[in-house]
Amino acid sequence: MTRNYTVRTKINKPAAEVFRAVVDADLMTKYFTDSVSSGLIAGKEVMWTWDEYGSNPVFVKTVTPNELIEITLDSKNWDKTSEDSYEVLVSMEFEALDERSTMVSISESGWRHDAEGYKGSHDNCGGWQDMLCCLKAFLEYGIDLRK
Repeated sequence: MTRNYTVRTKINKPAAEVFRAVVDADLMTKYFTDSVSSGLIAGKEVMWTWDEYGSNPVFVKTVTPNELIEITLDSKNWDKTSEDSYEVLVSMEFEALDERSTMVSISESGWRHDAEGYKGSHDNCGGWQDMLCCLKAFLEYGIDLRK
């Protein structure tokens, strides 16, 4: 499946610490969501909630410690498509650059090449870039950019 886009950023923390901040529900609420139903565990559906956006479910497909997380989201459940409902794959890759820094990449694939698909893809692209900026600020400086 062809990627619709990839966003990435370097975080000056070890891969294990960066990975943990994404899979751990308590840590995720310190920079990304307002609440999370659980951590990211393969085979489990997890509900992410934001006060300003509402709740959205993700299904966790793959968790490879310190390397890869794959989740899927439903285009209609995420209010990106009005008629069709289809699965979009989100891949989060963690590359240890050295013992103190990690490159985090987030890609999505599966968006249809129509007006709603392009809009949904672009909306999510901005959301994932925001998540990476918030993750970097939280891990490197201990601040929550959402507040």
